[in-house]
Amino acid sequence: MRALHLATVWLALTTSSCFAVTNLDRFDKKAEEATNFNDLRLSVRGMKSHVAELFEYRIVDSTNTIQSRGFIVPLGGEEATLFARGAVPKINGPFNLDFYADHDNSGGYDQDPANQKDHAWRIPLATQTVNDDGAYVIVFDHNTSFSYLANPAPPREVGSAATIRLTNVGSLVGKRVEVRVADASSKRVVGLYRIPVLPDTTGTVTMTIPGMIEAGVTYAVEVYTDDRVATPASIKAFRLEQISTQAGLEVDVDPQTAPVVTDVTPP
Repeated sequence: MRALHLATVWLALTTSSCFAVTNLDRFDKKAEEATNFNDLRLSVRGMKSHVAELFEYRIVDSTNTIQSRGFIVPLGGEEATLFARGAVPKINGPFNLDFYADHDNSGGYDQDPANQKDHAWRIPLATQTVNDDGAYVIVFDHNTSFSYLANPAPPREVGSAATIRLTNVGSLVGKRVEVRVADASSKRVVGLYRIPVLPDTTGTVTMTIPGMIEAGVTYAVEVYTDDRVATPASIKAFRLEQISTQAGLEVDVDPQTAPVVTDVTPP
């Protein structure tokens, strides 16, 4: 988690303004797709004290293994919504939805139970219902009933890291940028990384999602951008597929040359 390269830049750029929560009623119909998985739509509200902090969600199964995880760096507003297709398998439950704000800006979740500085919460998905579109829709209002997410032990990662490098990013400055890494066959999102407003930066923007890549699997890497409002005119997205190795997944994306796609789901 130390490879979150934009955190320092963001602490200088973040303001107290928030971006709008995406319409919770907008879902794709999936009568025949992703039938072995349920989607996740998570909205957090009232996160005023965490606007400038890293935010992570995890779907953790009954074996204490992370099945899907995502980062927003930084959270960027008092309200935020994320959507992860197929994040929750229909086997190996019950599942927990764990999420936290990196309140001490250490770059990840504090594992020491005697020195818990991060603000973290756990929602057992067994207490939630799936809607008609096969999604868990969770709306969370900030509170101080914190959970310790390394209980009973720190969750296990399934493999290696996904590293996505964006080059030639001038056209994306000021936009919301989200990378999704999905199993290309099932289309289930195993990793997500969002920058709410891409800062004016030079060189390469690197996004790292640790621990979610199995070797020898073909992954679809989707880069989604918009003007922080998911209107058709502002959306632009790219998709690449690549087979992972024992070292993980490393993908370079140049928005000037990458193939543009239109069949994307807004955050």
